[in-house]
Amino acid sequence: MSNMSARRPARDPMAPKRNMSAYLLYQNAMRDSFKSQNPGMTFGQLSKYTSAMYAEMPAEEKEAWNARAEADKARYLHELATYVPPPGYDVKGDALSGHLIQPQGRARKTVGMGHAAVKTVRDPSAPRRNMSAYLLYQNCMRETFKSMNPGMTFGQLAKFTSHMYKCLSVEEKARWEAHAAQDKARFEAEMASYVPPVGYDQSGNLIEDRSSMHKKYQKKVKDPEQPKRARGSFVFFTFDERPKVMAEFPELKFVEMGTLLGERWRNLPQDEKQKYEDLAAEDKARFNKEMEEYTANRVAQEPPQLMVPDTQAQWQQQYAMAAGQQAMDHAGYYAHYAPQAAEAYAHYDPSQMMHHAHMDPYAHAAYQQQYGHYHYG
Repeated sequence: MSNMSARRPARDPMAPKRNMSAYLLYQNAMRDSFKSQNPGMTFGQLSKYTSAMYAEMPAEEKEAWNARAEADKARYLHELATYVPPPGYDVKGDALSGHLIQPQGRARKTVGMGHAAVKTVRDPSAPRRNMSAYLLYQNCMRETFKSMNPGMTFGQLAKFTSHMYKCLSVEEKARWEAHAAQDKARFEAEMASYVPPVGYDQSGNLIEDRSSMHKKYQKKVKDPEQPKRARGSFVFFTFDERPKVMAEFPELKFVEMGTLLGERWRNLPQDEKQKYEDLAAEDKARFNKEMEEYTANRVAQEPPQLMVPDTQAQWQQQYAMAAGQQAMDHAGYYAHYAPQAAEAYAHYDPSQMMHHAHMDPYAHAAYQQQYGHYHYG
């Protein structure tokens, strides 16, 4: 069976349409009116405006919207009571976790026996990780919000979902947090009985075969004097935005935090992005300047390297030059102090020096290069 035929939607199309809260009913009814009254508003500004108008509504009007919400809830419960889910879906019409086709995880190719074998990074049979209250709400309401707002982009839909979650009542939020706690308990119970296959760790993640990847995994010791790397514009943005997200969603996980920050960065207007791009440009100039100074200091502090010949021909050339220079030095010495010794030295053969030095020719040449003279044993 192909992947296309095996896929199952996250929700049964024939399931009863979920009921909406009083605020959602109000927003859907007033959206076009508010857009026509405020044509210059962005999507985010319009959402804030709608929220403010709902908050300032008199109690009598708000009660009318609550009555509509109760009627919609009664309609949903009535339809749900007669709903018979097809195989693969629960009593509310949501796809069961074992039947829902999740997007395929990243794969890594391993080469063996002339063929490319593909191994997934995570064991497909490992327990599905638990989700936070916000993610459960987002997954549940995504299709509803998309059908309500067909013209929204992905980023706008993410902002809309975030705004709607913040507008939930305390009771509604408590219900999603209870779902999250239940999902966490499910995950922990499944992990307790999970036995990973060969090649995967206790969490179901692939264990890297480092011996076949031809890479050095030893962590390099960083010089404490080395300049700190330049930060990008997105990093400066996260410094300002992360505290706001943490205040809005205190239960958000680290990975989910990164996803949400990325969505907000992509939907940030260019004029607001420019501030962070300017900060990144300044930090890059700082890094380049400090790196030049650091490199210059390293070069100045390094001792001169000892030049040892690489080949036999290079050694013979340097050896002949060194031997000739030494012969000249010794000849002058003996000519000054003992003419008889100078005459004897004229018959001296420098090639016999190796037998006196008792040294390897390469080490001998290195010794002469460093100290400028030969040492006789």
